[in-house]
Amino acid sequence: MNEDIYIKEELKNDELLKLMHEMRTQNTPQKMLEVLQLAAASFFIVPVDRSADGRFSFHAVGDKNGRRFMAAYSDTGSFVTAEKDEDQKGVKASFEDLMEAVLDDRLKLDGVIINPGASEVIFGRELMNSIKGQMKPQPQGSDMDMTVVKPAEYPPKLKPMLNEFCKDNRSIRRVYAVLLSNPDQTLFRWLIGVDSSMEGDEEKYLLDTLAKFMTPYLQGIEPLAVSTDEDYVKQAIKDSEPFYERT
Repeated sequence: MNEDIYIKEELKNDELLKLMHEMRTQNTPQKMLEVLQLAAASFFIVPVDRSADGRFSFHAVGDKNGRRFMAAYSDTGSFVTAEKDEDQKGVKASFEDLMEAVLDDRLKLDGVIINPGASEVIFGRELMNSIKGQMKPQPQGSDMDMTVVKPAEYPPKLKPMLNEFCKDNRSIRRVYAVLLSNPDQTLFRWLIGVDSSMEGDEEKYLLDTLAKFMTPYLQGIEPLAVSTDEDYVKQAIKDSEPFYERT
């Protein structure tokens, strides 16, 4: 681990922050589910310290019952406000990164606390373990055996959230979204075809991030974000208009 791992860009999570504030007055299972769904597709800032011998450690928050929670922040504003030291460094972490840390027995954590001391939300170890158990591995090759079907209706947030993701990412030229189904219609996937100027690892990161970002808005159907350079994507979108096109 070196200086390059520290987050340098500004991280925003306005919708997640809004939902977390709402939980202060509406602490219901439904609201918790909304927070969880969006958190699973988000990135966070984890404050870290470097010791004299070069070792890195994260911040842990304890409670009166002796439980330890990993500290993480939903956005740059929350991180800067809570961490008073102007030289405090942080790393960018996905929800899966937080989950792996919490479930690592060597770290002896009871969960992760997002925005400690403010509109904090705690995801306990038991919940994290349950989420991991429900995560399905990506199908290998089966997506190419699926065919395009016409949905009864499109998820209402599909287009606006695609626009939200793309508007500040100048590398994206067009985005297509088509619904795929296997022959007996027991499995559905949203195929999100992305035409961008990125290549290699940068393109893979972009596609993975877009898939995670869109997951909460697709009414329980998993997305697969793939470059429009792929032959099977070209075939799937050939009769479709883009959902997003940079002008």
